[in-house]
Amino acid sequence: MSNNSLLLVNPNFKADASANCHLLLKITNDSFSYAVINKDSDEINVIFDKQGCEDVQQDLKNAFETDTYLSQKYGTIKAAVHTSNFIFVPNEWFDADNLSVYSNFLISEGKIHTKSHNDLGFNTVFSVNKNVEEELPEEVIVYSQSSPLLALFGQINTDALLIDFTASSFNLLCIKDKKINFQNHYQAETVDEFNYFLLLIIEQLGLNDTIPVYLQGIINEDDDYYNTLLKYFNNLYFFLPAGKQKSELLADMPQHYFSGLLALDLCE
Repeated sequence: MSNNSLLLVNPNFKADASANCHLLLKITNDSFSYAVINKDSDEINVIFDKQGCEDVQQDLKNAFETDTYLSQKYGTIKAAVHTSNFIFVPNEWFDADNLSVYSNFLISEGKIHTKSHNDLGFNTVFSVNKNVEEELPEEVIVYSQSSPLLALFGQINTDALLIDFTASSFNLLCIKDKKINFQNHYQAETVDEFNYFLLLIIEQLGLNDTIPVYLQGIINEDDDYYNTLLKYFNNLYFFLPAGKQKSELLADMPQHYFSGLLALDLCE
C-alpha cells in the first residue's frame, strides 16, 4: 500500500447525495487521503489514500481535476495540511484582532490561520503552503496537520505518546500530566532514521519504557518500525478511529490506517 493509491467506495453511495456529507482531507508532506462521511448516519462512503507522493501539490491538483468524488458539493469540507510553520499561543497571550504580529514567527507568505483549543488552553497559529492551499475548494476549513492529533487528546486519560505514521514520516504528540507536552513532525524514510529521532525524543522528553504508545497510520504489527518501538516501550496499542463513523469499507482493512484522517471530523 505504501507506494500505491487505495480507493474504497460504498456501492450504495450516490454522488448526488454529497451535500449531506462531510469531506475530510489529510495532506501531509508525502501523502494525500480523503474520506466522505454522511453527516446524519456517520456512514463512511468513500476512503482514498495515496502514500509515497513525490509531489503532493501536483497529486492534489490532479485529484481535484479528475476525481469524481472531489468534484461534488459537500456540506462541510475540512483539510488538515502539513506545515512546519506553526506556533502554539497560550490563551492569555493570544490576540485574535492582531494576527499580523504572529507573522514574525512564521516563515511563510501565505494566509495566517488560527484554531482555538479551549480545552487545551492554547491556540494554533499557522500558515500552509500557498500553492497547496490554492488547490483546495474555497469553502474549505483549513487545519494544521497536528489538529487531528490534538483532537484525540480527550480520548486519552494518561501520560502517553500518540504517533501517526505515513510511509516515510511520522507526527508525534506527547501527553504528560494531562497536558500537551510536545508535538512535532519528522521525515524518516528509513528505520534507522526513525530510530535516531526516537532516541532523541526519549532523551529530550525523559520518557521511560512504561508510557503507553498509541499508533495510527501506516504501521503494522511486527514491521520494522513497530519492532523498533518495542526496543524502548513495553505498551504499544493501535489507535482505532475515535469518532462515531462506521463502515463496512474498513471491515477488511487495518482501521488504524485511517484514524488520523477520520479524527479530523472531531475538529471544531
